[in-house]
Amino acid sequence: MVIKSENDIIQLVEKDQWMMDIIRSVKRLQLPDWWICAGFVRSKIWDVQQGFTERTKLPDVDVIYYDKSNTDEKTEKKIRRKTINDST
Repeated sequence: MVIKSENDIIQLVEKDQWMMDIIRSVKRLQLPDWWICAGFVRSKIWDVQQGFTERTKLPDVDVIYYDKSNTDEKTEKKIRRKTINDST
């Protein structure tokens, strides 16, 4: 597949069950203003462009969020523990 547009990237992600499972897991956290960061999408694009049949392994998936009403580090650590526990 030749990736020509943002829509092509969205379709790639939507067709990838592993990626969609991660997106749904993060969505369930109900974080405000959240994003899954660069490597998650970059690796998918790279794999497709290079014709790889196996996914490039990611050491982690970076999720960022911003909650201006709660910047307490304890809250962030609690969310981090939850995501780690939910993934094991």
